[in-house]
Amino acid sequence: MKYVYTSFLANDIEDYIEFKCSLGYSAASYDKFLWGFDMFCRDHYPENTAVTEQIVNHWTQKRFDENHNGRIRRMIAVKGFLDFMKLRNADSYSIPDGMIGQYKPFVPYLYSDEELDRFFIAADTLPIHPSALHREKTAPVIFRMLYCCGMRPQEPLHLRCCDVDCANGTVYIADSKNHKDRVITMSEDMRDLCVKYNDLMDLHIPGRTYFYQRPDGRPYDASWLRKTFRVCLKYSELSYDVGGRHPRVYDWRHNFATRVIRKWILQGKDVSAMLPRLSTYMGHTKLEDTAYYIHLVPEHFKEHRMNEWSDIPEVPDYED
Repeated sequence: MKYVYTSFLANDIEDYIEFKCSLGYSAASYDKFLWGFDMFCRDHYPENTAVTEQIVNHWTQKRFDENHNGRIRRMIAVKGFLDFMKLRNADSYSIPDGMIGQYKPFVPYLYSDEELDRFFIAADTLPIHPSALHREKTAPVIFRMLYCCGMRPQEPLHLRCCDVDCANGTVYIADSKNHKDRVITMSEDMRDLCVKYNDLMDLHIPGRTYFYQRPDGRPYDASWLRKTFRVCLKYSELSYDVGGRHPRVYDWRHNFATRVIRKWILQGKDVSAMLPRLSTYMGHTKLEDTAYYIHLVPEHFKEHRMNEWSDIPEVPDYED
């Protein structure tokens, strides 16, 4: 999405984005926050020509629909811009050091076996909706790909048809987090599902570019994914608020990792020796990011039944 800036900061924001991109950063990680700040200044302070302490204090107040970590992300993204502005204009005000605070530890939502069954039954039986064409065909596949392949939510949305090798069961993920590419393997069940979905969508949208593509030629986006996820939760009768925690699309990635590790434990494998494989498969830059999942395994799975793991692929051994 191309954001249009309309406040007194418009030109400065454009300059800041150009500056950050010249350093190798992606605008997608902060431009929506800058756009929100731009609209805030336009609507509340249309006569201002500089950022003041009043503007910053007003804008940094916690919003009624915002969690603690969401507010911190918003503030961090805009603080960089305000620091940039302060270098240009000594009278410009920024967010003081120490005002942002620390992230609260995040606890992902891990599904029980019974909850997984209910969610995917709901995804498989979504009703046809006239304003959401092909939702009932796409949801069962994209959510299984997220779960079975441990992808980040944005990764399947960007897949082109040529990135999904249905014959060999591999998926090429291009320019993901930290601008890294990787190739992952799918389980046989997941590969068969992709083959059927691809053949079906070729009939409905001949010559499509994206593996998950809207009828108008655009790929599905994060907003569609979140909305469809909530619809599946509703039809599965799973609560969207579980002890103050909200299941999120990103939690499929956490569920994948913990179940792979549990599978290795049940098979008697050395998890420490296997962990680099999982780290490479998931596209982590640091092994510690993968090791984080180990402590989630014992408590969550100690009461759950054993299952066949047919939907979780064997994580292959990669060459360095």
